[in-house]
Amino acid sequence: MAALPSLLLPLLLLLLFSFSADATHTPRTLHVPVLHRDAVFPPAHTADAARYTAQLASLSSTTDSDDQLRSPVISGLPFDSGEYFAIVGVGDPSTRALVVIDTGSDLIWLQCAPCRHCYRQLTPLYDPRSSTTYRQIPCASPRCRGVLRYPGCDAGTGSCVYMVVYGDGSASSGNLATDRLVFPEDTHAHNVTLGCGHDNGGLFESAAGLLGVGRGELSFPTQVAATYGRVFSYCLGDRMSRAKSSSSYLVFGRTPELPSTAFTPLRTNPRRPSLYYVDMVGFSVADERVTGFSEASLALDPATGRGGIVVDSGTAISRFARDAYVAVRDAFNSRAAAGGMRKVAHNFSVFDACYGLRRKETVRVPSIVLHFAGGADMALPPANYLVPVQGGDRRMYFCLGLQAADDGLNVLGNVQQQGFGVVFDVERERIGFAPNGCST
Repeated sequence: MAALPSLLLPLLLLLLFSFSADATHTPRTLHVPVLHRDAVFPPAHTADAARYTAQLASLSSTTDSDDQLRSPVISGLPFDSGEYFAIVGVGDPSTRALVVIDTGSDLIWLQCAPCRHCYRQLTPLYDPRSSTTYRQIPCASPRCRGVLRYPGCDAGTGSCVYMVVYGDGSASSGNLATDRLVFPEDTHAHNVTLGCGHDNGGLFESAAGLLGVGRGELSFPTQVAATYGRVFSYCLGDRMSRAKSSSSYLVFGRTPELPSTAFTPLRTNPRRPSLYYVDMVGFSVADERVTGFSEASLALDPATGRGGIVVDSGTAISRFARDAYVAVRDAFNSRAAAGGMRKVAHNFSVFDACYGLRRKETVRVPSIVLHFAGGADMALPPANYLVPVQGGDRRMYFCLGLQAADDGLNVLGNVQQQGFGVVFDVERERIGFAPNGCST
């Protein structure tokens, strides 16, 4: 999300020098399960602060086999966010923190006491003065001067100062430091470099901060690569599901691949080296290949930095070059009309292809398949591209959940990724997609 435009949509109701963090009580993989939002955020009419605290506390006792590490991850739907969240402990004694999982950025940061400017968060505020393992990083440290894009220095303390600004205008600034991250089953990652944010604002409402899992030196997977390797995977569960349980997950380390996993080459953009790029080669709608656009707009051009597709957990809605989006939208509209779907004349926010469905009406929804280089395909379930939106007349409409991009930055968002097992394998330079990945 760091370098990406703001795509967080409240209407949907819905994250040099090498160094590494040390880990103790180390399993072979670091496994972060995804729990349903009601496990942490019960429906509003039954929720109160005491119940939130008790439910959050109970999540830290999640158990599994000795070679896995679990910590809750949930959908941001109940507090109008299009993101997914993990719960980790920070410091010693640890403070429980709800953090955005973001493959589009690197820095791990949390709101810190004392706060000069902080937004409301649901978990307790992290106070580094209460942590025996908190250490500020000096201005002269390679972690400050060699890694931060915009390093600063606190003249009074000699400590490194960071500042990060996201594409949607959200921002955080404070001291760069190290502390431990704590996961269930008493597994700790020590000496993790993170930002202690005293001035924060933007669209991070409710979260304590951000867990950056990009490709840069400051990202969490890079910092624990000596222990788990440079590979992680996740499955982001159905954001609209009312089920009480979920088998969704976030895992750091190599795990057995699902037989259905299809891999596409991982590309590197010299102008945005921290992002996970892949090449798309086209789309199919209703089993027919979409034509009428330039495939070059979907392929990465390393010379200009344009094109390619960023796989991003911190962006909700996918966006594609305008000519490609228009071609897909028009093909979908044509097939939808043939299947009895009635397109409405007006738009809803960023969506310009929306449909009204009557009760007990039977329609045929056109299928959509995304084609990636190397033969990897994502056949999207309808829930991954038809977004429910409530209109001003209080009726529910369904919109084609894609956007046009005019800045050369194409994104595969988490709405389209939901339900797929996604493997980020930097070691083997590939990204994999497995349908029904949350069921395993």
